[in-house]
Amino acid sequence: MYTDTLMTDMTDAALQAAFRAYYGELGVQVTNWEGLFQEISASPDCLFVRRNREGRVTGFLLFAMMDAASAGRGFYKTRLGCVEEFWVAAECRRQGHGAALLRLAEKHFMQLGCAYAILTTDTAPRFYEKHGYRLQRGITAKNKADVYLKPLT
Repeated sequence: MYTDTLMTDMTDAALQAAFRAYYGELGVQVTNWEGLFQEISASPDCLFVRRNREGRVTGFLLFAMMDAASAGRGFYKTRLGCVEEFWVAAECRRQGHGAALLRLAEKHFMQLGCAYAILTTDTAPRFYEKHGYRLQRGITAKNKADVYLKPLT
């Protein structure tokens, strides 16, 4: 049995431990964990957090909402649900937890009026393609990773 919770801050010790594990897997060195957690907590970002019966975090999906305007004078606008950070504990992978978190976020995006979900990945393109995301060659990201987009209709 797992529980999924929508959270807006990083004060939970189990969630902080999961973020440390996530960044460790990516090989990212964080010198100020407390500052990172405060920065995330102060932002409008939200998280879906999945826990097992014992309360251990088995996965999370950090996201933000964005209003995107077209080039030129911004005549066309659309609302995007942006997947920013996404992790499932190694021992829980390939068991449907990632798919469940992704579906939960996409449902939330639709409830908030988003037309699309967008993300970057350099680690799991096949996972996202399997779930309806498509590589967008005309969209670039600051981190230079491939950008994927999914219509939410």
